[in-house]
Amino acid sequence: MRTKLLTCIIAFLIWFLPFVLRIMIKIDFVEETNMVQTPMETIIDQISNAFDSHNNKEAFLLILKNNLKGCIINILGGFFLGLGTITNLSFNGFMSSDVFVTIYNSGFSISNILRTTLPHSFELIGFWLSGAIGLNIARKMIQFMRGRDVFSMHFCKQFCLWTCVVFIIILCAAYVEAYISIKMI
Repeated sequence: MRTKLLTCIIAFLIWFLPFVLRIMIKIDFVEETNMVQTPMETIIDQISNAFDSHNNKEAFLLILKNNLKGCIINILGGFFLGLGTITNLSFNGFMSSDVFVTIYNSGFSISNILRTTLPHSFELIGFWLSGAIGLNIARKMIQFMRGRDVFSMHFCKQFCLWTCVVFIIILCAAYVEAYISIKMI
């Protein structure tokens, strides 16, 4: 149990440190008009278009798909000795903070930002848990490479249980974001 809690704390810290770093360091990303759109810009545009056309179901599915993608990368990153998990957690922490900084710099108050993001921010718990799952897989892979038989039935059951918990959290958060948080804007 201590190892699982420690792994969750480590996953949170891997996400949180770039988050804080982005807030503390003044970085201005210059937008050029002829830039090629990245997939992330595309998903944000798709979600915005769904909300603009009052299609909450489509927005819900896009949000769910996007958030599940991040969680799957975290979990599968464990099979690459945690490198994918660590990279994804760090990148997501930095980019989450960048969104907050950009919105704040465009004139929104911190209270407005928190009022619209806090209701569905429990999705972060699912993201951090998926990171902990990935880090735990990496730990088990390293133990396996050292000659220990560690992929027990208990480990597989725990893996399935926690993966289901992550899915439920992400599912609920996407619903709240698509149907509740949007009404607060």
